[in-house]
Amino acid sequence: MIDPTAPLPDVLYRVLPGAQAVMNHRTTSDADRWKKLLADRGLSVPPTFAVNSGRFRLSRAEVFALGAGQPSPEAALPLLLVSMAWGLGLRAPRLKARLDAIERDPHGTAERLTEAWESVRASADPKDAYRILTTERGAGRISMLGPAFATKFLYFAQGPEAHPHLLILDNVVATKLRPFAWPHSPTEGWWPETFARYCTLMDNWAREATNRAEHLVRPDEIEYTVFRS
Repeated sequence: MIDPTAPLPDVLYRVLPGAQAVMNHRTTSDADRWKKLLADRGLSVPPTFAVNSGRFRLSRAEVFALGAGQPSPEAALPLLLVSMAWGLGLRAPRLKARLDAIERDPHGTAERLTEAWESVRASADPKDAYRILTTERGAGRISMLGPAFATKFLYFAQGPEAHPHLLILDNVVATKLRPFAWPHSPTEGWWPETFARYCTLMDNWAREATNRAEHLVRPDEIEYTVFRS
């Protein structure tokens, strides 16, 4: 079980990169591939892909910009797709299958995403927002959208101005937390309560780092530091 009261490890505190490094965290994507696959399925192409061609770099800040909009079905799918592109990177494994799942029920997918986005804007408890996109056993309620991508959507749905309390959790972060606060962590299928405890841990470590550094440290700076440690 994850221990949200564990102290911030010095090995992480010493390498905190600053908030700007988090916003500049970039991955590489292939705009042409995304545009073709979306068009083949009759799905709208987000402007992020439309204005690019070939390989391009996508930052957290650019995805957050989409999360600054008003929650709606029309805006929710682009936010999901761009957050997926950021998370999947250039290789984008199982991309066709993921888009096939959206194609089968684009309206239902958009409605559920909008509900989750609205819960984020209402400052819902992490486990309640997470429950909208996952089951009590951590399976995705949207086909091919597992808990790791659910947490990415919730994270970016907070927008760029928020002090984030919903954080990205994926197999890399879960694995790297083992020596610090989460022995034998599962690398998928996290339960809502587990996600909430993880968010509490990141928030606690951010507060501890803020007190030690005497400047604001965001919880996603902690998450990013764990990810790249």
